[in-house]
Amino acid sequence: MDVILVEILAFMAAFLLVVGIQSALKPALALPRETAIKPGLFQVFKNEIQTIGAWLETTVNRAFPVQTEKIKNNLIIAALADRLSVREIRGMQGLAAGGLFVIGGLAVFLMNGKTSNAVLTAVGLALLGWYYPPSFWLARLARERQENISRALPYAIDLLTVAMQAGQDFGAAVRFLVNEGPKGPLRQEFSIMLREVELGKSRVDSLKDMGGRIQMDEFKSLVTAVVQSTEMGSSVAETLKLQAEEVRRSRFHKAERKA
Repeated sequence: MDVILVEILAFMAAFLLVVGIQSALKPALALPRETAIKPGLFQVFKNEIQTIGAWLETTVNRAFPVQTEKIKNNLIIAALADRLSVREIRGMQGLAAGGLFVIGGLAVFLMNGKTSNAVLTAVGLALLGWYYPPSFWLARLARERQENISRALPYAIDLLTVAMQAGQDFGAAVRFLVNEGPKGPLRQEFSIMLREVELGKSRVDSLKDMGGRIQMDEFKSLVTAVVQSTEMGSSVAETLKLQAEEVRRSRFHKAERKA
């Protein structure tokens, strides 16, 4: 009974440590893209993470290519690609796994005295540290950002439509959205798109790049519709209006499926 209690306490301590790591990763993510620094622990253990990441990156990426591509995509979707790299994610995985292995194994051995229990606990906690704090945190962040964009998209399209029906062209309507629209990741992405256009990139290419960053079917449909309307010379405002209705219908069906 005492052994089981000790193992439960060790597991709870490790769980609280994982939650603490996840909480420490959060604060910098609320900052604007232009001023944001690396999330908490990535900044605190910057040198250690770089060293461990350089040691692990090539081997792990070759062994798990699908997971590596997923990490790259999640970094782009979460708007962290300019602050974090796959190497740093691998470094954080190694740091968390090694830390939990040593702390968990040592704690169980000191309280229990049995090497076998200590090793099993250490291995289990190392696996938890490898997968949970870095990978799940990044995937959840990317998913939440996509959900925020999905919720904001119909209203943003409505603003663009109203601005264009008032006589503005698409570029001016986007500027109106960036200046007057609700704050959030979608407004941030339109701001990046607007800056790219002002620096000389074509509107079509900027929209496609924006779709590549967001990676949502609803937005890709919007980009395709706007590009086709531009090339065919049809009304972009009417296209936007139809797209807003389609996005709302799609969100309604998703809500139905979840219910």
